[in-house]
Amino acid sequence: MREKSANRSAKSTERTAAPEVVSAGLVAALASDSSSDAAVAWFDSNDPRKRMLGRIVLAGVWLYVAALWLLALDQTFRWGIFGPAVPPVP
Repeated sequence: MREKSANRSAKSTERTAAPEVVSAGLVAALASDSSSDAAVAWFDSNDPRKRMLGRIVLAGVWLYVAALWLLALDQTFRWGIFGPAVPPVP
């Protein structure tokens, strides 16, 4: 009986030690990335052309997603926005 409980305590200490090693490596990786200028997003860039390009790309993605939603609603409720309404198939 003692061997089983000893194995359980050893496994539990191994589990708690692993996240500390991973988090330390993650913190080191994030610290090295934050110092470089290449990691800045287009939307947060100091260059006004990159900021404008980021806004245009974001607006394009929003329009695309809105069109997909409208197409899905059109197909569901048979509104006929994207073509003639097709009668339901029997």
